[in-house]
Amino acid sequence: METLIINVPEKKSALIKSLLKELGATIETKTKAQKLAEKINKGIKPGIKPTMEEIVAEIREMRAGR
Repeated sequence: METLIINVPEKKSALIKSLLKELGATIETKTKAQKLAEKINKGIKPGIKPTMEEIVAEIREMRAGR
């Protein structure tokens, strides 16, 4: 079976889905969690990541007003 991703305008999605179902296609939709995970993953930049200790130290400095 082949997987095909189609971006359809919101106003036409119901019509397109019904037509595809009549042709025997199965439609999988992404959950909100999957969409959020993709958005977060796109925002992560490559490179050196700070350690938890470095993050905590930075937060403490900001809270101390330094």
